[in-house]
Amino acid sequence: MNNKSEEYIKIKIAIALRVLHNKNKEKYKGKTSSKEDVSSYEKIALNSNSDMRKATVTSAFDGHTRSAMTTVILIIESMGYKLVDFAEEYDKITNEEVNSFTREYIKREN
Repeated sequence: MNNKSEEYIKIKIAIALRVLHNKNKEKYKGKTSSKEDVSSYEKIALNSNSDMRKATVTSAFDGHTRSAMTTVILIIESMGYKLVDFAEEYDKITNEEVNSFTREYIKREN
């Protein structure tokens, strides 16, 4: 897959969002419900302080759609992270991780 293609970028965004989401899930695992707990896509949407739908969040995490940068930032901030946190994770993603995600998630759904 061409690492400059739109599909490649969508998948890297999805992977980076999933990494941050998994960190949140671990952070709140076994804890009682709290306002900061955004361990589900629905909670991320509700915590975004916007009219974001759960389906919009899900699509970004699945790499199905080209998410607007505003949407990505809303999701990142809703999870309690900064854009720099997202960028650090995004930059760490390898071609093999993109290919693996594509095989595991994208192709399986078609």
